[in-house]
Amino acid sequence: MMAQAAKARGAHPVFITPVSAIACSGSTAVASRGFISATFEAGEQYDVPVLDLHARSIDLYNTLAFCPVPGGDVSASTGGDVGEFFCDDHTHFDTTGAAAIAEQVTRALQAQYVPLADYLK
Repeated sequence: MMAQAAKARGAHPVFITPVSAIACSGSTAVASRGFISATFEAGEQYDVPVLDLHARSIDLYNTLAFCPVPGGDVSASTGGDVGEFFCDDHTHFDTTGAAAIAEQVTRALQAQYVPLADYLK
């Protein structure tokens, strides 16, 4: 409904899959969220571009070699690169992580030629 209302007003909606929490299988970051398929289905149904932030975040975690997480999960005592990226849990980002995820959103917008990308650095 919201996508249709936005389009009716001349806006260009964009759907974004949820970012993955850090979840590891050995030394590999793996998928950890639901609603991915539903997001793509809604994008197709309403002709709205979908940014796959879930896949991009997993790829980023693997590129940064976050797995295995020291101690098995992220907590307030997690140090190093993982501790700097996430806040006190495995889902929310500290400044470093927020900037890296924002960059992934920017790249996804540019890769899909979403008009909003023209206004981003």
